[in-house]
Amino acid sequence: MNDTNKMIGILNTLMVSNNYPVANSIAPDTMTDLMCNSAPAEWDEVKRGVYADIQRLVINRPDYAYMFNIMDGLEYNGLTLYGMTQAENGELLWSNIYIRNIDTRTDEIYIDPNLTDKVLIGQDGMSVFVFNPKDDCFQIRDRASTDYVIESHSTFGNLLSALIDTVK
Repeated sequence: MNDTNKMIGILNTLMVSNNYPVANSIAPDTMTDLMCNSAPAEWDEVKRGVYADIQRLVINRPDYAYMFNIMDGLEYNGLTLYGMTQAENGELLWSNIYIRNIDTRTDEIYIDPNLTDKVLIGQDGMSVFVFNPKDDCFQIRDRASTDYVIESHSTFGNLLSALIDTVK
């Protein structure tokens, strides 16, 4: 967890020094609800599946969930880590982790088979960042050819370290 804390601190410092907005943390009760409650019964199967996948991620990978104690995702210098609760005018932002994952699994034009069993956690201009539950690792994948894994990281802190190198 120290690596994650250190890397989030570096990103936070970069964002502040370059006048990027830093999202507030997620309320502890929101995280508790996510970790303890099932998806609403009225949601369709895909939405419930996305919710369950994100729920497993934050329960099983506290190194990732820790970020939300500090900030609800981030956008910095082309790098985006998806948030959970940020909204504008009452609408969730495009960079919401639920929206990104639901869209990936329900796109009417193309459903990418390389991403449907992963949790998308962010992106930049060339890559997508995912958690691969089967291999229990964070991955940087080529955005145009998502079957190509550029890098795999066993911890979220290691992933953040690699991403920081691309935005410094």
